[in-house]
Amino acid sequence: MKKLVYTLSIVVSLFSSTYASDILAVVNGGNVTSEVAPNNFKTLDNQTQKNILNKLIEKRLVSDYALKTDIVKSEEYKKVLKHILKMSDQNDNKKGNENLADIVKQKSIKGYTQEQLNSKKGLLAFDFLLTQKAEQLLPSDKELEKYYNDRRYKYDTPAQIELLSIVVEKLSLAKEIIKKLQNAKDILQEFSILAKKYSLAPTAKNSGYFGKIPLSVLNSELSPILKDKKRGFFTNKAIKTEFGYEIFYILNDIPEYNSTFEGVKDKVKEEYVKKTVKTWAINKIKELKEKAVIKIY
Repeated sequence: MKKLVYTLSIVVSLFSSTYASDILAVVNGGNVTSEVAPNNFKTLDNQTQKNILNKLIEKRLVSDYALKTDIVKSEEYKKVLKHILKMSDQNDNKKGNENLADIVKQKSIKGYTQEQLNSKKGLLAFDFLLTQKAEQLLPSDKELEKYYNDRRYKYDTPAQIELLSIVVEKLSLAKEIIKKLQNAKDILQEFSILAKKYSLAPTAKNSGYFGKIPLSVLNSELSPILKDKKRGFFTNKAIKTEFGYEIFYILNDIPEYNSTFEGVKDKVKEEYVKKTVKTWAINKIKELKEKAVIKIY
């Protein structure tokens, strides 16, 4: 069975400090310092600093929490931690047979400060807890089907068309472009070239790529012209819009798809588990913050 791992952006890269560490906050008696903040932390505006510090406090709380659980005793956790620490050390020329205790001792001297090391260990442990939570979830088909029905719009696909467009200011230029398209051997290639050369829209740099649009939201000007057309069609008459004169090319026509619960059951389960685990993580962070003694400097 494929193992489910949901990091939920908890695991974070640690930054080495190029200046003497400053105490940014004290969380349950433990210092959160500039050692675990970005190198440019001091140069950032106050609001950005506050946002970063809030995240650092949350990471400290979940890290300390996770390190007190039995997850850190598991052989799998120790194996992954050892691998991460060895991979992190670019100057490690040893043969790879050291035990974890030796590596941790080295890292506290060569690669990380003790605070950085504890943070790395704790965040990895919390990631393992999230994985454990995911594996323990066994939702019933009834729960999954309700989840599916409440969010069916996410699994159904309306009929759509994928478009390229060219927008020009003058009708005379639009007619000239259409003539070139009519005479082109490869219309798609020619459309892309002309879009880059002439289009006034921001999409010009991307060959005029306009995106996917559900047929149901096409406005009254475009719907009669484009709704029944297939891939490869382009408008042989410029369409006057508020932006100028537009020419469209249908890159793809996508038929409507109506899902069934059985057809998307695996996807629904994956999303259900991910959402449930994320909710657990958010609630755990909130609970830890409410109980914590925090002093910000």
